[in-house]
Amino acid sequence: MSDTLTDGAKTDWLAWFDGSAKPNPGVCKIACILRSSDGEEFQHTSTIGHGDSSDAEYQALIMTLKLLMETIDPQATKSILIRGDSQVVIYDALNKDNGKSALLTHYREQAQHLMQTLPNLELKWIPRHKNCEADLLLRTS
Repeated sequence: MSDTLTDGAKTDWLAWFDGSAKPNPGVCKIACILRSSDGEEFQHTSTIGHGDSSDAEYQALIMTLKLLMETIDPQATKSILIRGDSQVVIYDALNKDNGKSALLTHYREQAQHLMQTLPNLELKWIPRHKNCEADLLLRTS
């Protein structure tokens, strides 16, 4: 999997997130992995209560953004690439979803606010089979 942004620039930080609700709706779990270009890695998982899969995925994205804010040096970080396998959440957060869900508004606003505070951030949808590390972390937590 490429460690470059859409414009071809190498990224300083890569992040993957995933969320699930079992059953759907049900108990939500979230996971994320942060990895620097220097090889530093941070992992986080948590059980966050009750909701549906969109709640879990959005909360996983928000947790990822918050952890990045706590972890990175904004002055030294030139680029961040975050990947997730939820088209609903990725496209909603990027305002690419014309049918924005009113139910996701509070998550969208929080995620967009956090995204604005991070330098040169790119949020990208990937197929589920390419999000295997975050998925495995989620399933084994």
